[in-house]
Amino acid sequence: MDHETRSDIEPASSAADAREARHAAEATPLPAQWSEPEPPSRRSPPAPTADEASCPVCLERIAAGVALCPECGEPTDGSKRPVRAPSVPDAPPDASWLSLHWRPLVTIGAILGLISTGGALRYLAPHRFAPSRAASAVPPPAPVCGAPCWSGESCQLGRCVWQRPNNVGHLVDAPSVAGPFSLPKDAFDALPLDRDRFAVALSSGLEVRSSRTGEALSLVTEAPNVRRLHRVGEVVYATSPSRIYVIDAATTRLLKTIELGEAVGDIQVGASGRRVLASLPEAHAVAILATEYHAEIERIQFGDDPVGPVAVDDSGTRAITTTGQLPLPGQREPASGGVAYPFDPSRLGSEQDRVRTSMVGNPASALMSPDGSVGFVALRAENTLVPLTWLPSGAVRQEARITTCREPEQMELVRSDRRVLVRCNEGRAIQVFDLSKRELLRAVTFPGRALDMAVAPDGAQAVVALSGDGAGSVALIDLKTYAAKVHPLGGEPTRIRLAPDGGSALALGDRAKVAWVLQ
Repeated sequence: MDHETRSDIEPASSAADAREARHAAEATPLPAQWSEPEPPSRRSPPAPTADEASCPVCLERIAAGVALCPECGEPTDGSKRPVRAPSVPDAPPDASWLSLHWRPLVTIGAILGLISTGGALRYLAPHRFAPSRAASAVPPPAPVCGAPCWSGESCQLGRCVWQRPNNVGHLVDAPSVAGPFSLPKDAFDALPLDRDRFAVALSSGLEVRSSRTGEALSLVTEAPNVRRLHRVGEVVYATSPSRIYVIDAATTRLLKTIELGEAVGDIQVGASGRRVLASLPEAHAVAILATEYHAEIERIQFGDDPVGPVAVDDSGTRAITTTGQLPLPGQREPASGGVAYPFDPSRLGSEQDRVRTSMVGNPASALMSPDGSVGFVALRAENTLVPLTWLPSGAVRQEARITTCREPEQMELVRSDRRVLVRCNEGRAIQVFDLSKRELLRAVTFPGRALDMAVAPDGAQAVVALSGDGAGSVALIDLKTYAAKVHPLGGEPTRIRLAPDGGSALALGDRAKVAWVLQ
C-alpha cells in the first residue's frame, strides 16, 4: 500500500478494514527511503569478534576463554552446574499437590476447629435456652419510708435514720471543772464561744473571758445593756431592752444592730438557720428576722396577749407562741389564763389566720416537731402536755393530754430517736417521751430541783443543772442507757449553756454571780 492509501484509513473505519489494510501493507515492500528505522531495542547485537565471546546466560559480550561471566556470575560452559543454588528452589518433578499445599490446609483447619469448638460449647452450655434472669426477674422494690424524714435524717431500709452532724460531740463522763469564776454583779447571762472563751452579758457591754482562768480578755463596748445571749450560727445575738446586737463569735466584732423598739423575750432559731423568731412581750408580737442580712422582715401581732415562748418547725411554716412565763423562785403561778397561738412565719402578718387556743394552766414552754405535723405545749400549773394537731382547713385541734411530773418547765427535742425530754422543777426529774407514740419511756429522778437543761448536738447526752442545800451540781445523762452521773459544784448553778461542738459546757449561777466551765 502506498502513502496515499495508508493516509486514507480513518480512525473511525471498521476493524475488518483496518486488518485488511494492515495485511496489505505487510505484503507490499516499501522503498528504502520510506522504511522506518528499527528501534535500538529491536536491533540484534553485533556478532562477537575473535577475542570476544557471548555469555550463554545473560548474552553479554565477555572476553573469550573466561570460566565465569563477570556480568551475571554464571559459568560460560552450559554443561557445568551453577556455583550457587537458585533463590527460589524448584519443586521436585514428582511432588504431589498435597505436598505442596499442606501448610495452608493445616492453618485453615486449625481456625475452623477453634470456631467449631466455641460454637459447640456455647450450644451445650447449661441453661442455654432458659430465659434471661435480667429480663424475667423483677427487682424487689426498694423500701421507702412511710412518712417524710426529718431534717438531718435519711431513709434506710424503710426507716428514717438520723445522721449525726460532723465535728460535734458531748462531754466526757468525768469532765474537768474549772471555776468557780467570779462575775461582775451586773452579769445577766453567759455563753461559751468556743473551748477557750466565753462571753458575759453586762450593762457596760459584752465581756469576753478565758475558759481556763476566768480572766477578762476584751470588752465590746458598742453593745451596752446586754440581757441575753443566743448563738445563731457563726454569730451571737445579744438582746438589749430595745435592740439586738449581732456580734461575730470568732472576732467578737459588732457586725450590725437590729432596732426593734421593744424588749426581746425569747429567741428560737430554725434548723436551717435562715430565720429567727423573737418574741416581743410588751409589743404583743413576734418579729421574724432574716439571718442572711440580719434584719427584721415581718412582725406578727397577737392582739393584747403578751406572748413569750416560741417554737418553730424545720420548714419555717408552722410555729407556736404562748403567753406563759416562769415565775421567780418563791412566787406563785400567774393568775391570768394561758393562750397558745399557732401561726405561719412564712406569711405576712396581714395574711395570718387568727387561731387562738385557750390553755389555762400557764403554758410555760412550747415545742414543734421538725416536720410540723404536731406541736406540744407544757402546762406548768396543770402538770400536763397538750398536743396540737394541724387540720387541712388550717385550724388546730387539741389532742388528749399527757400527764407529766410536777411543774414541767422546759421541753427539748432529741432528734436521734425522735424523743422529747421534759424537765420538771418541782418533780425533780426528767421524763423521756416517744414523740410518735406519745408514751412515757423513762423517768430520771434527781436529789434536787432540775433548774435548767441542755441537749448535746450529737443527741447522745443531756446536761442538767441541779440545786441543793447551799450547793449544786451538774448531772450528765446518757440518752442511750439513761444513766446519770452527778458532778458536785461549789455553788448552785441556775443555767446551762453548751458550746457549738458540745465539747464544753458553761454553768452559770445567777444568785452568786459565778460560772463554771466543764470540758
